[in-house]
Amino acid sequence: MELSNTSGQMMVPSHNLLQLLRRHPLFFYFLIAYTVTWSVGFLFIVLPHRPPTLWVMLPMIAGPTLSAFIMTAVTEGKAGVGRLLRRYVLWRVGVPWYLLVLIGIPALFMLSILVLPAGMAVVRHQLLMPIYPVSFILTLFLGGALFEEPGWRGFALSRLQKRFGPLWGTLVLGVLWGFWHLPLYFVPGFNGAGRDFVDIMLPFGAFVMSALAMAVLFTWVFNNTRGSLMLAILLHASIDTAVPTFASSLIFLVVYASIVVVALLIIVVTRGHLAFERYMREMTPSSPEVVVEQESVTSSKNA
Repeated sequence: MELSNTSGQMMVPSHNLLQLLRRHPLFFYFLIAYTVTWSVGFLFIVLPHRPPTLWVMLPMIAGPTLSAFIMTAVTEGKAGVGRLLRRYVLWRVGVPWYLLVLIGIPALFMLSILVLPAGMAVVRHQLLMPIYPVSFILTLFLGGALFEEPGWRGFALSRLQKRFGPLWGTLVLGVLWGFWHLPLYFVPGFNGAGRDFVDIMLPFGAFVMSALAMAVLFTWVFNNTRGSLMLAILLHASIDTAVPTFASSLIFLVVYASIVVVALLIIVVTRGHLAFERYMREMTPSSPEVVVEQESVTSSKNA
């Protein structure tokens, strides 16, 4: 395809740029995701000191998924985008995984919060109210679950696991996933954040540590469900709904501690493999990773 500039001269797309993107897909994936999210967050929330609105939040949290589709199109073309979309509806993964994601996670948080003096009041308000299913649906379609997971787990996780191994790849993703949330911590009250620098950084630091633990849980579920984006999205929505977004720092610390305990148990039981062998064994020949590998082998042979 040729393009013309204002002077009438013909221009062609830069193949060097495409080659650069294809050589470093993970770097450019995170670069695009951070650029979209942080630019929107700092321009419309942090710098003007405005509370986030739905119309600001949606494009802000869409950075990871937007980046995933851009980089998938660049590296794998239309076929890769189709494979990514099909993973949204990969639902045949076994009933126990749905029970874990939809019931086990809220139950874990409920039990951890109950140890606090005012824990029962929080549990009744957050988890035992009849409105919880409605809150879950709203969180699912308007929160980070649907707008983040196709990027973090759909694009980045499998590539990081293959490059660094399941555990280290997960921890790298956990750190980058956690720091991606930074603009939100300038909203007073978000996940226990305050107004001054210290009251922002302390809750944010605790969240980044918890993101490492949550990433382990996500990877374990992802690998055991053949890379299902549906389960990753439901897991994200379950966590976001069960944990009150605006609550005391103590509540978040208790919930984060429970996630860390679960993550450590998963690491010990799986010996740090996080079911990655099962994921590789059960991948179909049409999965993105296999296609990428086959293309790499073919290219090396042709070279």
